[in-house]
Amino acid sequence: MRPTISAPVRHALACALLFAAAPAQEPEPSQTPPARPAGEQKAEQRAAETKAGEGSAAPAKRERTIAIRAAHIHPVTGNDVENGIVLIRGDRIAAVGADGAVAVPADAETVTFAQGHVYPGLVDAASDAFTDDAVRAETLDAGAALADALRRRGDREDAIVRAGITTVYVGGRGNGPWSGQGAIVRPTADGFAAFPGHEHAAVGMRLAAGALETHALQRQQAIETVFRAFADLDDYKKKLDEHQKALDKYKKDFADYLAWHEKKNGKAAADKPADASSPPANPGNAGGAREGQEAQPGARGGQRGGRGRRGGGGDGGPPQERPQTPTPAPPNPGDNKPADAKAPGDKPELKPAEKPGEKPGEKPGDKPAEDKAPERPKYPKAPLRDPGKDALLDVLDGKLPLRVEVVRPDEIRAVLAAAKDRKVPSLVLENVLGAAGVAADLASASVPCVLTGVWPSSRPEAFAAYDPLQLPSALLAAGVPFAIASGSGRRAGALPLMAACAVGAGLDETQALRAITLTPAEILGVQKDVGSLQAGKLADLLVCDRPLLQSDCRVLAVWSAGATAYQTEEPR
Repeated sequence: MRPTISAPVRHALACALLFAAAPAQEPEPSQTPPARPAGEQKAEQRAAETKAGEGSAAPAKRERTIAIRAAHIHPVTGNDVENGIVLIRGDRIAAVGADGAVAVPADAETVTFAQGHVYPGLVDAASDAFTDDAVRAETLDAGAALADALRRRGDREDAIVRAGITTVYVGGRGNGPWSGQGAIVRPTADGFAAFPGHEHAAVGMRLAAGALETHALQRQQAIETVFRAFADLDDYKKKLDEHQKALDKYKKDFADYLAWHEKKNGKAAADKPADASSPPANPGNAGGAREGQEAQPGARGGQRGGRGRRGGGGDGGPPQERPQTPTPAPPNPGDNKPADAKAPGDKPELKPAEKPGEKPGEKPGDKPAEDKAPERPKYPKAPLRDPGKDALLDVLDGKLPLRVEVVRPDEIRAVLAAAKDRKVPSLVLENVLGAAGVAADLASASVPCVLTGVWPSSRPEAFAAYDPLQLPSALLAAGVPFAIASGSGRRAGALPLMAACAVGAGLDETQALRAITLTPAEILGVQKDVGSLQAGKLADLLVCDRPLLQSDCRVLAVWSAGATAYQTEEPR
């Protein structure tokens, strides 16, 4: 008789045969991983690149390098260089020197001017370029910022960079004693850009009485009246100082106010009963009792601890028994008692100096000290600000120079005296036609001058005795720093011509070149960036076909901060 196999046994045998045959039916694993979608591969590649780049700086973009070769280089600060190179890297000059002394990178762009003369970009220390006719005729105050009103005019004045001018001071020419706050800008091929950090470059004052015949005392009185604005700053400055002191006190009081509340809140949290926020930990509960419930004797532990007895702790140990507190025996009426013992119902006697609620040693009139919260301090109200007075305070603090336009010698002396009396630390004089007679006073006060209109021209009868062409030589002889400026956007292209006229009147050519480059940069406070061809300064260059101060000189190219601002033809 064939043995009968039950259904469960048959099912078990079938499963065993199935698992035994499964490995033989699986295909051999491929040595090449299956292809993945392209998007997934790119995502993983980007992730790997990001991970590899973490902790290391990205490679810096290589700055553009230009090597300008020319027959003559005029750095202004040193001797001229024949057959030299000016190496530009980015927006700065990297090196200046003779060919062979300057290492030129292999990837540098080379520009050659076989007969060219290279100069630093010109600096015009006084102009009204990029201001419209309304601003030029407007009555301004000391707080009027011309940087907010500059714009392209849409005429030839926008192209002053073609004359090689790469830095210009723009001042006001309005009616009235104040001409606003001048700005320093950088002319470009399509307009101008602000000189960073010099949008507010000086406070202008116009004290020239004009060509009308006036008495010297009248002019002196007018100057004193204008300078009285500095004396009127005392009350204004006092209010600002008081507000600053109140502001400092507010900051201190508010810090104390916050510290008191932080301390109180922290103390309150520490003094709060532990069971107010969370139930106390139960040392007898190994996890079997729920939070907030007391573990019952014989309850199973929260963790299995071997084969513990029923009611054991989590470690399988014997059950814990609660200690029994012995009940005190009732007192024996016959026990000995102290002589001063009181009966249970008697009240304790109070000493004459003590009352209910008083602590021992506390006087009857004393009250417990309370930690009273400080009042929240109020923010001090700031005084009303006056932009004009703020600008004059900046002058007194030495943050801005005061530029004063005067003509006659008596006006110049009056301004020097008033500035000294008001303790003006930085003073610049403009349009000083009669400065030759007071050159010694200017030198003694270390006051630089900006000369405009240095060329042959007709003058009013009141100014006929002053010679603008001889003035530069007179100031140089006295040791007065001076700059030659166009004075107008319309005359900007004639700036080299004015310097050439001074040379024709006896000024040294080197000093004339300095008067339109480095000296005006020093007067404007930007000599660290412009004014000469030196490594580290902005790459402002002017290339001419012959010496700059020759009347038939032609500008070939202009670079402003390393960028080509103007170029007439392809260099050879």
